[in-house]
Amino acid sequence: MELEALQQIHSEVRILGAGIVVITPERERYTRALHKKLNLSFDILTDLHLKIAEQFRLVFTLPDYLRDLYKSFGSTLDRFNDEPEYRLPMPARYVIDKDGIIRVADVNADYTIRPEPSETLKQLQALSEAAAD
Repeated sequence: MELEALQQIHSEVRILGAGIVVITPERERYTRALHKKLNLSFDILTDLHLKIAEQFRLVFTLPDYLRDLYKSFGSTLDRFNDEPEYRLPMPARYVIDKDGIIRVADVNADYTIRPEPSETLKQLQALSEAAAD
């Protein structure tokens, strides 16, 4: 699971003077339970109604056949995400420097392809080394 992989690199990220924040469309009551279950040491924020994802133009709507498939498996985005239109954000990871400038952006329209946390750690290390020079 991606959250567990992020937890594994969290201490190294902190040593580099950075932090991890996860933003998800899931309602807080679901993320709170997950945060506790996985004993995460970083924040999970809720992007209710995908307002942040919309600003980054990361939102897509599931086609009807996928919506029906999700429902057949009992996955109801309307309940978990309060999203009756069955919209989801594309997975994205940003490395943002201390001045708020996005230095690295990993986004893929295929939600099954996600940036590897180890790659993000390498990007942070390179950014840290560049800042030290």
